[in-house]
Amino acid sequence: MFEISECKTKAGISVKPKKNFKLDFKEIKKKFEVIFDSPVALVIRVDGCDIIVHKYGEMLFKNCKDKVKIEAIARKVYL
Repeated sequence: MFEISECKTKAGISVKPKKNFKLDFKEIKKKFEVIFDSPVALVIRVDGCDIIVHKYGEMLFKNCKDKVKIEAIARKVYL
């Protein structure tokens, strides 16, 4: 469903869907605490992790290195 890898700049962990799709920001805003909102990206906070969520499905976890936690959060966002 998605791939988890270290960001190229090593500033965080990147989660990319294997297939391109657009995320429903309205649904994400209902489920999670929103820190920043724009038409193409959101910054949400989940379990102490700040996550940049792009409209096309990629997420960047800024202050979280636990891959098990990242995978669980990604599943919640994608579903």
